[in-house]
Formats: sequence, structure tokens, C-alpha cells
Amino acid sequence: MEESLRQRLGLPKQQETGDIAVTPALSADTEGITVLNVSREDVEKGRLENYLREFKKYEKKRLRGKVTLIFNGYELDRREIYQIREITNWVDRLLKNIPYLFYFLSRENYSMRIAFFCLAEVVGRSGVEVSITKEQGRRLIEKVVKSAVVYARKLKEPEEVQLAQAEGILDELGYEQTQQ
Repeated sequence: MEESLRQRLGLPKQQETGDIAVTPALSADTEGITVLNVSREDVEKGRLENYLREFKKYEKKRLRGKVTLIFNGYELDRREIYQIREITNWVDRLLKNIPYLFYFLSRENYSMRIAFFCLAEVVGRSGVEVSITKEQGRRLIEKVVKSAVVYARKLKEPEEVQLAQAEGILDELGYEQTQQ
């Protein structure tokens, strides 16, 4: 990871051992995924209170990378989740209330990507490939990663965990593709 990105994200300096840089990998621990079912009625009425209370519980349990959001009631809707305006508005409000949301979101079931696409300006889609503007995507990815890292630091997570989480989010959201 380049030093300028590391600084923008508020990450600790890369650990070095002699001439070899050590970058800890995020372990692929898929045990204990917590599913947060979000009802269509709550989305349409803009209700967040119950979900904010749930996230308070997740904070106490430190469910880093363990939460999957499921939007119920949209199974017959042919649009993708990120194409449904009510959901994108709801996710946007959730992020405003929990800026470190991506600290909790799981990479399983594309939960992190779906939330990201709800927040991003999607400009196109071809099959499973989704297109966003590179500049906006890069800024949004950096914003959610930085918020997750700041939160992890507040929890006194070890530096290697902060770094691994940042790298996991960057990888999952395709940060490298915004650089091309």
C-alpha cells in the first residue's frame, strides 16, 4: 500500500523486518455472521431507530466484519438492491448515523459491496459488473475505510488488525480499479 494512501486512511506506518515489509493478512473467519433483517416497511417509512439499537449491541460485541444486511420484502422486485431509491436513501441515512458502518459489514454474501453500491453513484451495469465513476468511487472508498480505521483505533484494536481491515475493505470494494 502506498504511503500517501496509508496517510489519507489514517493507518499506522507499515511494519518492517529488515528489508522485507510485513503486511498481515485478514483471516477469512466466516464463523458467527450476524444477519440484520431490514423490513421493506421500515425502509419505506425511513425507520432507523431499531437498527441503530442493534448496532449498539454489535459495538459491545465488537462484531468486526460480521454483519450482513438483508432487505426483506424486495424478493419480487426485479431491480438490484442498489437501484431501489428507498433502500439507497435508507443506507445513506444509516451511514450518516454510523459513519464506521463498514467496520461491521461482512464480505460474505456481497453485503459490503451492496451497501457500497447503495451509497455510490452507479453509472452502468453489465451482467454482474457494476460501474461507478472512478473519482467518486475512490473518495467514497477512502471515506468508509478511514471511518472504519478510526473506529478500530478508538476500540484500541491492534495496528495489524486495523491494517488488515483496511486492506480487506479496499480489496472488497475494488479500490485498485479506481486507480486505473
